[in-house]
Amino acid sequence: MKFRMIQKALAVGIIAITSSYAMQASAAPIFSFTEYGGFADMVAVADYSDPLAGDASLVPATTPLYSTMSWIADRAVQSSLELSTVTGPSPLAADTWTTISTLTHNNVLIRNATSWGPQDIWGRFKVSDADGGSSVVLDDTSAVTIALTETPNIAPCNIPNPVGTTCDDYFAITGVGLGDLLFTANDGSQWMASFRFANLVNAIQVGNTVYTGEARTSTLDVQVMLTSVTSVPEPATLGILGLGLLGIGFASRRKQNGALPS
Repeated sequence: MKFRMIQKALAVGIIAITSSYAMQASAAPIFSFTEYGGFADMVAVADYSDPLAGDASLVPATTPLYSTMSWIADRAVQSSLELSTVTGPSPLAADTWTTISTLTHNNVLIRNATSWGPQDIWGRFKVSDADGGSSVVLDDTSAVTIALTETPNIAPCNIPNPVGTTCDDYFAITGVGLGDLLFTANDGSQWMASFRFANLVNAIQVGNTVYTGEARTSTLDVQVMLTSVTSVPEPATLGILGLGLLGIGFASRRKQNGALPS
């Protein structure tokens, strides 16, 4: 009976050590991403141009989508929004904010206040993991909804007016497209994709509202960061466990051999 227990301990120890070396030989998750996004034709006063093109398997199902939307201001002079995305595939490092798209507002002064919305910005964000054979581990097609308020550009401006122009326009931003996304990598570890606005130029974010300067070009980046939620056991831990079990097995065997008569 004791001999069988010793054999079992030795076997478990060898398996644990072997697993440790196998895991060390296997790389950690190797993430890359693609992002396709565009404007849906939703606003009556807007003109849409630059149809979204690319790999049919990557373009969001909600089509057609456009990279540019413009709206008539004064004497056919138009303000516009332009969306550019990283269509990749591009590397995506963990614990690092990475830009996946950039939104540009070319703002033209107008005499009268106006507003439009809702306007959906559809995107398809895909994350692949090359560890253990390339496979898609996250595929999200959620939308962000925006609504614009064009101010009359007559001082005094309504408060808040954080950019300080006469008078700042602003976008209300809603929708689920910027919510956290949980997914599982090829090695079984779980990860969270979080999103934010960053690198605002001639623009300021206050809560879910983004203010942009009048008669200026404003930009903001949409960024993602991957963080580990849970992970598979560390190879070093498995190795120590295996060596410990081997030690128990050898110690028991030596004790048993010492008890045998000479």
